[in-house]
Amino acid sequence: MVVVFMPLTRDRTVYYCSFFKQSVMKNLIGVIISVVLITSFASMDRSGIQGTIDPPEGAKRIWAVSGKDTVSIIPAPGSFIMDVKPGSWKLVVEAVLPYKNTERESILVIDGQITDVGLIKLSQ
Repeated sequence: MVVVFMPLTRDRTVYYCSFFKQSVMKNLIGVIISVVLITSFASMDRSGIQGTIDPPEGAKRIWAVSGKDTVSIIPAPGSFIMDVKPGSWKLVVEAVLPYKNTERESILVIDGQITDVGLIKLSQ
């Protein structure tokens, strides 16, 4: 490790570690490259279902069912996205009272694509 002292004024001295700065920059660049590669590869093969819920606070849980496969999520208010395998899925929105549960049948999910089911309006 090399430490270089660089006086800025007569009263102040800045302690500068060139080795430390270089290693931090290399690590930062490595982390940035890793994040970009991971997110790009992760999104390439993503299959799933997305949609919006009206009213936004009306959904407690969303279930996707296909044969013996079941996936459930607790949605963010107003919208959802869930990763599922390609195939035909049934979507069940478990509603908060006073709203009623809602179902959508035969949602076709294609490999590598997100299927948008649009707006799901919950009734009372």
